[in-house]
Amino acid sequence: MILCLNLNAAIDKTIVVTSFHIDKIHRPESVLLLAGGKGCNVARALKRLGEIPVVCGWVGGFAGQFIEADLKREGLKTAFVNTDYESRTCTSILDRTNQTMTEIYENGDPVPMDRIDELREFVSHDITRYQAITLSGSMPPGVPPDFYADLIQIANAANVPAFLDTSGEALKKGIAARPFLVKPNETEAKSLLGLDDERKVDFSKMAEEILKRYQTKVLLSLGAEGAAAADTNGVFRVVIPKVEAISAVGSGDCTMAGIVHGFLQGSTFEESVVCGVAAGTANTLMIGASQFKLEDFNNLRHQVTLIPSTG
Repeated sequence: MILCLNLNAAIDKTIVVTSFHIDKIHRPESVLLLAGGKGCNVARALKRLGEIPVVCGWVGGFAGQFIEADLKREGLKTAFVNTDYESRTCTSILDRTNQTMTEIYENGDPVPMDRIDELREFVSHDITRYQAITLSGSMPPGVPPDFYADLIQIANAANVPAFLDTSGEALKKGIAARPFLVKPNETEAKSLLGLDDERKVDFSKMAEEILKRYQTKVLLSLGAEGAAAADTNGVFRVVIPKVEAISAVGSGDCTMAGIVHGFLQGSTFEESVVCGVAAGTANTLMIGASQFKLEDFNNLRHQVTLIPSTG
């Protein structure tokens, strides 16, 4: 089993329209409601890949009931801590005509300290039941920025690999706890290294520097430009195949799931990165996070190219 932390749970609502305009009434072509948050997306993708994920975090109110029920409807296991407040809703408006995505993400209410302690105690008590733990997404209000770092230390003490995908102070403090792998994007990686966000960089060298500085495997996600990856055995660029993308929502989470799946199947770092990038790319071919087809995933695995760094 894989424990998927989903601290900032939400209902993800994707509304598909044609010719979206401000101050106009729209009648959607379709509306898709899913239990959301990056941890939910990772878990959903892991299940598609044949793994057994367990989603863990905080939920509350009618939205929280929907989130938990929707995950269970999909056959996903949950281990949520319940709160008194209403879980948030995140809305994405997909304009088919102009190929744009407008996103409105609610912040959510602060998490009480006693519920934070309850979740930490759950992870500490149960971590040895799991093959891996994923820590994905932002912190809800009220949660200290070193919370991921605490959980990574708990996982490390139990010899359970921790996979980190977050930003800001949670990333800086979390990576200092030495997760097994970290998956920043370009902006997050520059922040970790103290580089100006507008500065042009060599992505392979940047991944290598994060590896050296923080002693963790790195997948530097570059969206449609592919990725750069580094571990102690080498550094390389990842070139993804050209596809007719429909929506990128959740693609980074599918990438994380693919990497975890690869490692748990006994694959090398390079093979696991290919699994991750193939899952993330397959996700762009569907509407809705983690709705990719296994056929697309398997086809794309054979089209991802790795280019070793020449130093």
